[in-house]
Amino acid sequence: MAVELISAFISEVWLRWNIRGFIILSVLLQISLVLFARIRKQTVDDRIVFLLWLVYLMANWVAVFTVGLISHNQGNLSALSVEHRAEHGAIYAFWASLLLSHFGGADTIVAFSLDDNKLWQRNVVSSIFQVATVLYVFVKVFPNDKSLVIPTMLVLFSSFIKNVEKLLALYLSSLPRLRESILSGYKYRKDAYSKLLEGNFLEYRYLDEEAHLPESVVVMCAYYFFHIFKVFFTDIIFKSDERQMSLEYFHRVSAMDALRVLSVELHFMYEVLHTKALAIRSKWSYIFRFVAFIGVTVAFILFHWSGKGQFLKYDVEVTYVLLFGEIALDVIAMFMLVFSDWTVAGIQYYSTGSSILGSFLCKLVSVSDNMRKPRFATCKTEANDNVTFTVLDTPLIFRRWSESISACNLFSEYFKESPRKMYKHNRCRGIIDFPDIRSFLFRLVEKSISCFHQEKPIMASTKYVSKNPFVKELWIFIFNEVRRKSRNADGPTEVRMIFEARGDLFLQSGLGEFHRGNLLEYVSDVNYEFSILTWHIATEMWYNREKPFTFRNNEREFSKILSDYMLYLFVNQSNVVSAVADIAQVTSSDTLCELEICIRDAIKDVEGLSKMLFEGPFTAFDPTTPLNRGINLAHEMERLEEMKWAVMSGVWVEMLCYAAVHIKGEAHMQVLSTGGELLTFVWLLMAHFGCFYKPGWGIHYNRDSM
Repeated sequence: MAVELISAFISEVWLRWNIRGFIILSVLLQISLVLFARIRKQTVDDRIVFLLWLVYLMANWVAVFTVGLISHNQGNLSALSVEHRAEHGAIYAFWASLLLSHFGGADTIVAFSLDDNKLWQRNVVSSIFQVATVLYVFVKVFPNDKSLVIPTMLVLFSSFIKNVEKLLALYLSSLPRLRESILSGYKYRKDAYSKLLEGNFLEYRYLDEEAHLPESVVVMCAYYFFHIFKVFFTDIIFKSDERQMSLEYFHRVSAMDALRVLSVELHFMYEVLHTKALAIRSKWSYIFRFVAFIGVTVAFILFHWSGKGQFLKYDVEVTYVLLFGEIALDVIAMFMLVFSDWTVAGIQYYSTGSSILGSFLCKLVSVSDNMRKPRFATCKTEANDNVTFTVLDTPLIFRRWSESISACNLFSEYFKESPRKMYKHNRCRGIIDFPDIRSFLFRLVEKSISCFHQEKPIMASTKYVSKNPFVKELWIFIFNEVRRKSRNADGPTEVRMIFEARGDLFLQSGLGEFHRGNLLEYVSDVNYEFSILTWHIATEMWYNREKPFTFRNNEREFSKILSDYMLYLFVNQSNVVSAVADIAQVTSSDTLCELEICIRDAIKDVEGLSKMLFEGPFTAFDPTTPLNRGINLAHEMERLEEMKWAVMSGVWVEMLCYAAVHIKGEAHMQVLSTGGELLTFVWLLMAHFGCFYKPGWGIHYNRDSM
């Protein structure tokens, strides 16, 4: 009897609240996407990306399912009494028309990944089906009940505009169409080149590497460079005059201002790929969007003043929730559009400052400069260390990328523990700065993610990865190294040497003949991924053997950060670096197995392991393995004495640059939606400094037809 009562109660609740509950859920999911979808490009946390991906899928599914429920219920209207048809018919049709706008998706997220170039085609079919379903509900209801026919038609028209907008955005951002538009966009490149020359941007020169440029100037320069350098995403190259202009600009700008320009450039590319940016930034799109907003607003007014006595009270309340949610989504989207980098760049592009309106808009843009500038905090390299660095710590809402760098360490992996974690101090408390309130949810998500991963006989788990803040001094070091080499990038021969260098160019220019000859074999006589593992092992051994807690050795820290980062890329981002790392995961796994077999002492930590490997004796089965060669390299480094960290850091920068420029543009595009990577910044920096070489093309593109 109890079971029957519970069953009857559940059935009654389902019949009464199935549609209404899913409508409220759909509104909440859409608002969540609008507010939080942008976080996916501001974090490298897989758990956050997973949650957003889940919300993205649920938002589409819930909207589709709810419209299906409404359509099913309308198919049974003929079996209901006149009173019940009045209660449900018109209001359900109104709900269906409002839900149709949810298929249009949030402005901040249209495509979640680049894996499917025909995503827009599937969405065309899906949208046609959903429109047909809503029209079926409309036709079924309104011949007999015309109480909400005008509000429903207004909302239908607005929903149609949003769906067309989404389909157009998906079509324009699909990789084949995007390549086509980039290749045919010579006019935009020419205009951007002219604007950079006219704007006196090449007159800036600073003696230090700090951030000096106003944020609006950074956005405008990045906007122009974006139109010029987006050809690199299609694996083409710039023209000779564009190359020369970029070289001159980046030789004058400071390292931190260069980082800001690059981050905005990549931000523009992210929005082109994953949001509605290409579809909503034109005069006609603004007009249609305004018309859609007015349609929903007028529908809200008409519904509010209409006689609602024939509808159930909670149906009226649900309708208000749906209308308020729709208007709120439009208002939030409008604010994001107005205060976006695209709008700032557009104001600077079209405004001469001579008119009253132009002057007002320029002043309005400059007001937000201080809020949008990067912020900094201090960071300790170890929990109990007195050595500190400056790291990026921009409030989350103003970030354009994750401002972090990942670490994966072979010795830490051996002990099944996370690599060294760097700790922020004196942090700026900005808007939407999330503390550790997410820990329970994240543990739950980690359990969910683990269900999708099978055990693999290779080192492919992200379990032992640390996410560290981005060190300002490291970027300045990388920037200066690339800038130094670019001073010799005058012709194809010199550029090709820089382009192909993976440590050998630095060793040849920075060491005497004796030391150079001993070290070159560790970079030039082996394949690239083998060299990465060899230098990683040598770097880790020396880092743990020397513990300067009382003074800061920048080059030592840079070597450690880049060593762990490169291993992270080769093990955990193998799909990105596949062009230069064919079997890096297998090689790493083999090295771990070699440690397991050969090391039988009671070693408890990485310091002890480093000491044991260096001091020996260590018997390897194969003297040519990365582990054995890494030990030999560490002994070679001992001869350099105080120079060893300068050599290691220089080699690591060159190895990083080699990986960055030998990866296709499409691979760099893939990481933009997951927080971004230092690798992509270095790739674009090398391009701006003219250190790119294309076989068959040379160092620039010469024909004027481009």
